[in-house]
Amino acid sequence: MVKICLACHYVNAGGYRCTECGGKLVMTSDPEAKALPESVWKNQRVDYGARRGMIMRFLAIFIGASVGLYGLRESFGLAAPWSRVVAVGSVALGLSTWWALYRAAGRGVRVWILAKGRVHTGRLARAIFAGWWPRRVRKTG
Repeated sequence: MVKICLACHYVNAGGYRCTECGGKLVMTSDPEAKALPESVWKNQRVDYGARRGMIMRFLAIFIGASVGLYGLRESFGLAAPWSRVVAVGSVALGLSTWWALYRAAGRGVRVWILAKGRVHTGRLARAIFAGWWPRRVRKTG
């Protein structure tokens, strides 16, 4: 249970008094907490976003490894030239799956959490993947 100090805005894991300054702790859902400045809530969104990002990155590792190893396993049943092609292709597909999900998790945390309220939900995927491709620089003059 996350509690915030009303005096110094330090986030504590629980208790009644702040471990930093000794101030009163309130839960994030209390009416007193709603009067805290936006910087406190931005910090909370970053903390929760980091946790989401860690979970998504774990899933990226798990899904990428599953895709690569499953294809590698299936390649052993094929004839000699095709077994190597499928093995290399499945490992490459597993690595690219991991890379895409890993990058999307990092961008998702930055875009969704730090730009909360400034990015429309329908345009979130475009905002996440927009940073992957290099932008064309316009020449002036």
